[in-house]
Amino acid sequence: MMLEPLRFPTIVAAALFVAAFAQSSNNETTTPEQRLNGKRTLSVGMVVFPGWQPMDVYGPIDILYMMSSWGKYKMTFSVIAQEVGNVPSMPPPHRHQPGAPVSDWGHVISSQIHATHTFANAPALDVLFVPGGMGTRLVDSSNNTEIEQFIVKRYPRLDYLISICTGAVFLAKAGVLNGKRATTNKATYNWVTQGHGENIKWEPNARWTVDANIWTSSGVTAGLDATYALMKHIYGPEEVDKVMALIEYAPHTDPTWDPFAVFHKVCWF
Repeated sequence: MMLEPLRFPTIVAAALFVAAFAQSSNNETTTPEQRLNGKRTLSVGMVVFPGWQPMDVYGPIDILYMMSSWGKYKMTFSVIAQEVGNVPSMPPPHRHQPGAPVSDWGHVISSQIHATHTFANAPALDVLFVPGGMGTRLVDSSNNTEIEQFIVKRYPRLDYLISICTGAVFLAKAGVLNGKRATTNKATYNWVTQGHGENIKWEPNARWTVDANIWTSSGVTAGLDATYALMKHIYGPEEVDKVMALIEYAPHTDPTWDPFAVFHKVCWF
């Protein structure tokens, strides 16, 4: 089968994008602190639970993987759960709320990720990712507070804490978002923001937010953009922009870009 040649407008658009992306990197310089970060070993952890969202987990993992391989930054990576072993992305049958019918997710395609550590024996961490997913409601409704307890215990010694999607609910319940700006998945915005945490400045129109050393992203794919921004913050623009070119992803670099806030009727312009 013969491939059709690229049309001229497509070539021009691609060239303009590459030029603009390269120019944005050239306008930024790596700071002494970022150069120092490039020489240290970064210990990264990812919390998982039954019903984690695959993109919330695998998206950031792939960026970290590429940063450690092509970028040659030293990293260790731990997957942390209630027990060591495989953790499914499909939650078990459960009720979304009291009195609701039981939701059986047996028809859903499920992935597994191997938890290397438990909340009790996880290593010292510099960065902790907390993803979301369908299982967040189950963990919340079952009064299982292990994730929140782990966050409370580890947060004082973290360099960065980052939630993806509905993972913000665990940060809110842990109390670390009190008095801080945060955002979450706009499709489940009301559930996350109502009744979880105190005095949180929820941002309805944000791709991601940063308040001190806590980063929170909007839904699912927003985790890619937040992870890109975090890696750029830690290491500077040069290598992370090369990685984006290698994986052929054009990250949204404006944290206020959020058309999904309008789509889900969370925010109106």
